[in-house]
Amino acid sequence: MDRKILICDPVDNVLIDKLKDKFDIDYKPEILKDELLNIINKYNVVVVRSRTKINKEIIDRGKNLKIIARAGIGVDNIDTDYAEEKKIKIVYAPGSSTESVVEITIAMMVMGARNLVKGVENTKDNKFKKLMGFELSGKTLGILGFGRIGKSIAEAARIFNMNFIAYDPMPVEYPDYVKKVSLEELLKNSDLISINVTMRKDSPYILNDRELSMLKNNVIIVNTSRARAINGSDMLKYLKNGKISAFVSDVFWDEPAKEDYELEMLKLDNVLITPHLGAQTYEAQKRIAIMTADNIINEW
Repeated sequence: MDRKILICDPVDNVLIDKLKDKFDIDYKPEILKDELLNIINKYNVVVVRSRTKINKEIIDRGKNLKIIARAGIGVDNIDTDYAEEKKIKIVYAPGSSTESVVEITIAMMVMGARNLVKGVENTKDNKFKKLMGFELSGKTLGILGFGRIGKSIAEAARIFNMNFIAYDPMPVEYPDYVKKVSLEELLKNSDLISINVTMRKDSPYILNDRELSMLKNNVIIVNTSRARAINGSDMLKYLKNGKISAFVSDVFWDEPAKEDYELEMLKLDNVLITPHLGAQTYEAQKRIAIMTADNIINEW
């Protein structure tokens, strides 16, 4: 009972290899909520990725929990306040997937600018119709959230000869090629916006109707961080009227979609959603696994 770990989502084998000599491990990567509720009291450590939600109900059932580990860079699927109230430690793996997230962000910027997905869909139907797009060169990239990933996106995107502006509510350093601006200035002046924020599950939206109305016409929005950064219901009308020319996102409010606005949004040609692939590289998953395992061992 004293050293039992439950792993609730798929992880790289290195995480198990690093922990198996110190803990008894049960690996249930497809476990559902009902089963989790029934067995969580047997474990001292629970490991999750983004699929499994650790809420108050599960924490209450986990009478022997000492550590909740998130094998990833955020903890918005964990009720951290309640866990801390119960004296349960929270560990995660910040910075472990930066390279992978930066790469998919750059790819999404190009996807939005060059109609690549529609082009592929057409050729699958043997329709070789040329589609117009635009270059990234000379455009202004607004980076909303200028932490580790935001800075790395700016560095990677320099190859496109873009102009860079950034906003972060926290005091952060900006390189000389990135102009620090207010949120309003970023919204009004960006041709493309990359959203790279950390949010709690109860954080308010950053972009509501008021903010979205400030956007430059034909802007492309790329989101590889948290869906909750944007009020999706408010954004829908700006996607339909063309003010937002493309929304390319690796995150969605409900995965899979269930709200009416989400289902309508998925049908729009200018909306391109990927199923949370930002950290889905072999390299990132190995780094995440190593850091998560080390953090569990260190906190034990």
